[in-house]
Amino acid sequence: MKRITINAFVDICCLITFIPSLITGLVLYFFLPSGGGRGGSWVTWMGITRHDWVLWHDIASFAFAALLLLHLLLHWKFFKNIGRNFRTDTNESDT
Repeated sequence: MKRITINAFVDICCLITFIPSLITGLVLYFFLPSGGGRGGSWVTWMGITRHDWVLWHDIASFAFAALLLLHLLLHWKFFKNIGRNFRTDTNESDT
């Protein structure tokens, strides 16, 4: 596969894994906050327990983090050479 195809595939997968992480995070924050007291782990929303929401949130987040690291590795040349744009050359004069 060409490098651009791999980059596009990784970027699409990052988006696909970010969306469930975002949705489950919002559900956990707004509808199933921690500290529910006695039996708080059995609280459900849409028929799914808080434990299951946390499990799916963790799975999606770890997959997103792994793909994000792969994305950064695929763009390592860019990060390695980015400093060249910020250095000023002393041999050139602004005229």
